[in-house]
Amino acid sequence: MLRKDNTRGYKEFDNENSGESLQPPDLYEDSKEDSKDLEAKQANGSVTQEEEEESNGSSSSMKFSKNCVKNVFTVVLILIYVALTTIAAFLAYQTIKDFMEKMNNPVMSVTYKEVESFSPPGIALFPGNAKLLSCRHHYREFIPPLVNPGQPQKGDCEMQEVSYNGPFRNQSKMALVVRGPSDVRNKELIFMQFSQNETQEDFSAISYMLFAKYSDLINSVNHSQFMRDCERNYSMWSFLEDSGPGLRCR
Repeated sequence: MLRKDNTRGYKEFDNENSGESLQPPDLYEDSKEDSKDLEAKQANGSVTQEEEEESNGSSSSMKFSKNCVKNVFTVVLILIYVALTTIAAFLAYQTIKDFMEKMNNPVMSVTYKEVESFSPPGIALFPGNAKLLSCRHHYREFIPPLVNPGQPQKGDCEMQEVSYNGPFRNQSKMALVVRGPSDVRNKELIFMQFSQNETQEDFSAISYMLFAKYSDLINSVNHSQFMRDCERNYSMWSFLEDSGPGLRCR
């Protein structure tokens, strides 16, 4: 009796185990759907990866183009800087060169400034055989006609006669030194009339010499020595006149 019961018990246990191991059809269909979803997700994942790769490639190309533009712009700025530096260096060199030339040549560094008046210069005339008849100051470049040409007339010029020996040939000379014009604004000038020479013809030339200030002669102790030094240091010029005995100095 006991053995039969045990056998039956074993069979029932086996049947229960076999019943539990059997899978219902609904659960099997769910597993298929899950596998399809998984495949779809994998497929979608692969597409997304390709898009990411394309986007990464486009972004890298954009970065490369930006870097190229930046490098080109940097090169252009460097070239402009080099050009400006070269020009500045050249101008500085030219300025220094001009300054050194002016220092070595003081005559080139003289500047002219417009003034209304200046110190009257000295005009040393060497008339020779000619004789001064009149000397007058005029303004605005207007010279009235002569009343009695060839005759001595009253003048208003300040002058000095100086006799001295020349510095080169030790020749006796007589200079007629006239105080020159000084009024620049009113265009002051001096008109001098000379007589005819011994040949009874109008003179053709009168030598003259200019020095800076007429007051230097007046203030000098020895007028003869002053004129000798002037002739040694200054050049002689000539008035040329063929039409008559009148001369203008301005």
